[in-house]
Amino acid sequence: MIRHRRIDIVKDREILLEFHCEINYECESDFAKKTPYEIYYQKWLNTENQVEEFISTLSKSMGDNRTIADILEDENGIVLGYLWVTFSDIRDYNLSIAEINEIAVTKQFRKSGIGTYAIEYTEKIAKMRGANILRSGTGYGNIPSRGIHEHSGFKPCRIEYEKILD
Repeated sequence: MIRHRRIDIVKDREILLEFHCEINYECESDFAKKTPYEIYYQKWLNTENQVEEFISTLSKSMGDNRTIADILEDENGIVLGYLWVTFSDIRDYNLSIAEINEIAVTKQFRKSGIGTYAIEYTEKIAKMRGANILRSGTGYGNIPSRGIHEHSGFKPCRIEYEKILD
């Protein structure tokens, strides 16, 4: 059984930073992934502005009662993952867009259905909170994330390119 609890920015800070950095690393370009994850993580943690910007953005988004900002736990309180979804309205088109900023599953629980559960849960709650569209992004090289998106019915809507300049 998966339980949801609202993120506590202070209590959950360490696990949020770990999830966020890991997600970013998995979505990075081949150029960035030349740096081993441990070095990437330490460098990011020491980049105080980026860390505080992430925490601040997450915290501010939680002021919107539609925002989904949950830690996913089992019945014993063991963290299975986390979910952060924000909403934006495009009034001229009468649209409300729910955007999955991050879905993360703890390494030892991957491939157990938690990611699929998180997306299905998000879709259900987003509809209940008035969203017409559910969006999510991932890095081109993040094959597991691309797979779960496609499995869940997402279709590509944007493409970004990168060229390394020598």
